[in-house]
Amino acid sequence: MPKNRIKRKLRAKTKLLIALVILLVIFISVLLFFNYYVNPVIIQVSEATVTSLTSKSVNSAVQTVINNTNVYDDLIQINTDVDGNITNFSVNSILINRLGKEIGKTAQQNLELVGSEGIDIPLGTLTGIPMLVGTGPNITFKVQPIGTISSTFTSEFESAGINQTNHRIYMNVKALVTLVLPTASRSITTNTQILICESIIIGKVPDTYLNSDSLDEMMNLIPS
Repeated sequence: MPKNRIKRKLRAKTKLLIALVILLVIFISVLLFFNYYVNPVIIQVSEATVTSLTSKSVNSAVQTVINNTNVYDDLIQINTDVDGNITNFSVNSILINRLGKEIGKTAQQNLELVGSEGIDIPLGTLTGIPMLVGTGPNITFKVQPIGTISSTFTSEFESAGINQTNHRIYMNVKALVTLVLPTASRSITTNTQILICESIIIGKVPDTYLNSDSLDEMMNLIPS
């Protein structure tokens, strides 16, 4: 075989090898850039979006189940002595936990609907450059709820005047969702606190309720 032909083949192989090395370096550089720069931005933006969507799902579930009515009188009974002084609170634990289950179930369905549609985040936002936030085509990420949504109840007493106390009951909803990213998946735990109902109590509230979580324990006797 002529030497010139051999040299040409060697040069061609060398050029091909160099091209492959360059492509490999570019690929690794893009991968590293995406992993160390773009991916954290995606996670940060997506977590905020998922948290917001979860909160909206829970709020929507509360409105659907409670239907914008004040259920305080159905949940809490205030007991007084013969002089009209407040002695203790009785909790309708069956209704409390029924609400918790219905709200959790509805919120789960809302999240599954969000998951089936995915969340759209503009490409410019994912770059992390402030000037490009909200610009460019949308990229859709999948969101998958994991397991069931859990809930607990808490209450808050706040002075509303002389012998008047504002009593609020909150539902704390915990949801675990998976965000499916281009390179990996990430589990996100969201905690949402929703005001269920409130009422003005006339009379002095015993310190055993003002300064402890005994009422919260009463409302959470049965897991929801």
